[in-house]
Amino acid sequence: MIIKSSAIDRLLRENPELGERRFGLPNIGLRNDGEKFNPTVQSIADAIDFYGFEVRDENITTIPDIDLGSGNPTKYPPFPLSIEEMKKSLDSQNMYRYPYTEGDDEIRKVLLDYVEKEGFVNTTPYAYSDIDDKGLCVHNITFLPSTSIAFNMIVNIISKPGDVVLVTGPNYGLFTIRAEREGAEVEVLPLSKEDNWLVNPKKLAQKIDEINDSLQKVYNRRKGYVPRVVAFLNANPNNPTGKVMGEKDVELLKEIGEVCSKRGVFIIDDLVYRDICFEEDGKAKPIATIPGMFRNTISLFGLSKSYGMASLRAGFVVADEIIIRELINRIFQGMDSAPDIVGRALAGAFNVSPERDKIYKEYFGELRKIYKKKFMLLKALVDGIDSIDDKELKVEIENTIRDTIKENDVSKILNGLPYVSFPKNLEPESGFFAILDFTQVKGMKYKDMIINSEKDLLVFFYRTSRTRFLVGQSISWPYENEMVGRVTFALEDSRIITALANMNRALQLLVKGEDYIIRKNELKDQEQIARIKIDGWRTAYDKIVASKYLNALDYEAQTQRYISSFEEYKDLVLVAVKENEVLGYSCFALSDKSGKYDSELVSLYVKTEQAGRGIGSNLLIETAKELLDQGKHNMIVWCLSDNKNAIKFYEGLGGVNVETKDAKIGDEYYKEYGFYFDLETVTGRK
Repeated sequence: MIIKSSAIDRLLRENPELGERRFGLPNIGLRNDGEKFNPTVQSIADAIDFYGFEVRDENITTIPDIDLGSGNPTKYPPFPLSIEEMKKSLDSQNMYRYPYTEGDDEIRKVLLDYVEKEGFVNTTPYAYSDIDDKGLCVHNITFLPSTSIAFNMIVNIISKPGDVVLVTGPNYGLFTIRAEREGAEVEVLPLSKEDNWLVNPKKLAQKIDEINDSLQKVYNRRKGYVPRVVAFLNANPNNPTGKVMGEKDVELLKEIGEVCSKRGVFIIDDLVYRDICFEEDGKAKPIATIPGMFRNTISLFGLSKSYGMASLRAGFVVADEIIIRELINRIFQGMDSAPDIVGRALAGAFNVSPERDKIYKEYFGELRKIYKKKFMLLKALVDGIDSIDDKELKVEIENTIRDTIKENDVSKILNGLPYVSFPKNLEPESGFFAILDFTQVKGMKYKDMIINSEKDLLVFFYRTSRTRFLVGQSISWPYENEMVGRVTFALEDSRIITALANMNRALQLLVKGEDYIIRKNELKDQEQIARIKIDGWRTAYDKIVASKYLNALDYEAQTQRYISSFEEYKDLVLVAVKENEVLGYSCFALSDKSGKYDSELVSLYVKTEQAGRGIGSNLLIETAKELLDQGKHNMIVWCLSDNKNAIKFYEGLGGVNVETKDAKIGDEYYKEYGFYFDLETVTGRK
C-alpha cells in the first residue's frame, strides 16, 4: 500500500487557509457552490475580514483593543419571562425527550397569538379547518437557533443559481455574504439622503425591473429557466442606520409591499431590532400586518438584540405555510430540530399575557432610556458637549467624561472629534449603531502615512489608539467618495469615552496632506495619461533607448490605444489628480497562481515638472495597497539597467534586485533589472 500523504496533510493541502492560526473573526469562507463571490459581496467580505482579523496585530492577546464594530447589545439583564420559561423547562421531567422538528405546537400557538395581536393577518387563507379568523395557524410559524440560520435556509429555499436577492445599502454586511454563500446573487439598492434614508418604492421597482431585464438578456433560458430577483431584504429598523418605518409610514410600507408582490419578489422582513426603537409608539411596523401582504412576506423575529439574550441564539419565522413546510424539512435534514429551550425562551418574550405587557413596559422603558442616553454620550464626544440641549443631561455627561478621562485639560475631548461628524439626517431612531463621517480626514497625513482609503483609516486608528470599527465598504455605504464608519454605542460608558478620547487624540496628530488625491483612472484621464507616458519615456530614456524609437512616439495614437482598451484596464490604473489635472499614474497587472510573482507594477510615471514631490512614491504605495486588498503578497517591477534614477527610486522604497532579463524595445534589446517588493512591507501593514 502506497501512502502519499496523511489525512491531515491532504486536508491542509486542499484548504491552505486552515494553515494560518487566526484571532478575531474566523475566515469569511466561500460560496457553497465553489464559485467566487460577485465583486460587490467580495468587497464587503474583504472589508469585514480586514476589520476582524487583518488590522489586528500579534499583541492582541496581551494588549486588548476596543472594538467599536461589535454587534453585542448593551450589558443588561435578560428578559425576565424568558428566563422563567427556560427554568421551567429545565425543572420539568421532559428533558429526556427529543423536541419536534417544527417546534412544540403549544409554543407555536403562543407565538401565533403574539403576532396576531401585533396585527398579522392573512386575507387569502388556505381552507384547512384549523385556520383562525386572522387566516393563520401554528403552521405559519417555526423557530430556530438564530435568525441568521433562518435567513440562510430561506434564501436557499426561494432561490436557484443566478437568482438575485436585493438588499439595501447601507446593510448588515454579513447577510449579503450569507445570501450569496447560499447560491443567490446579491445586488444593492442604494438608500439616499434625499429619501431620508428610507426605501423609495419607485427606485425599488426600477431596480428590480432593471435586474430582471438584464438577466432576461443574458441568460435567455440557457439554464432551462431565467434567473430573476426573488427577494428583497427589508431590515426594519435598518441596521446600521437605525431608521424606522413605523405606523406613520404605513403607506410607504404598503407601496414597498405592492412593488414586490406585483413582481413576484418575496419580502424578507427583518424585525430583530424592533423592540429597541427609541420611542415605543414609533416601533417598526411589520409588512405582514398590512392586508394582502402576508403570503408574500417572510418575517423574522429574535431575542438577541432587544431582549439581552444574544448568547442563546433564538429566533422565529412567520410566513406562508409553504415556506414553513420546507423550512421544517431543512431543519430536519440539517440539524434535526431546534432546542426546545430556545422555543421556551421565545414564548416567554413573545406572548399576550397581562404579565408580559407589564414587564415589557418596565423592561423596555428603562432600556430605551439607556440607549438614548448612550447615544447622547456618543453625540457629545463627536459633536462636542455643547451639542447636548438638555442642561441636566449635559452636566451629567460632562461629569462622566471628566471622571473617566481624569486629566486636567479635557477641553479638546469635550469639543468633539476634529474632522468628524454624523452624516446629515442620520441620527439613529433605534438600535445601538451610529454612522460617523470621516471624509474630511481623506488625504491627511500621519507621519509618512497618507489616509487615502477606509482601510488606511482603520490602520491609522489601530496604530494610534487600538480602536476598530466597521467601515463603509463593510455595509455597502452608497456614497463612493465618502469615508464613513459604523460604531456601536452599546458599550459601557467608560469604554465609549476611552475609545472616543483615544480617537480624538489620534486625530490631533494628523497634518494637512498633499494637494492631490490618488484614485482609479477614468475615461476622461486617458489623453493626459498618454502624454505623461510619452514625456516620461523621452525624459527617462534619453540617451538610453534609441532616439528613432522615442521620436516616433505619438500622443494621439497613444491616447487612442488607451481609450480603446479602457474597459479592459480601467481597474488596473491609479492616477494622482489635482482637481482635473493628472500629475502621474501607475499601472499594475495581476498574476495567476502559476506565476512566479503575485503581481507586477507595469508602469509608473510622473509629470516632469512634478518630480521630487513624492508623487511617485505615493503612487507605488497605493498600488501596493490595492494589490494587497486583492489578496496579493508581492510585486515585481522591471526597469532598464541604465536607468540609474529609477534604480535609486525603487531601492529607496525597499525594492530588491532579484532578476535580470533582456527586453526588446523597437528593434533593439536592452537589459532590465527586476525589483522585488513585499507588499506588506512597502505599505507598512506588516
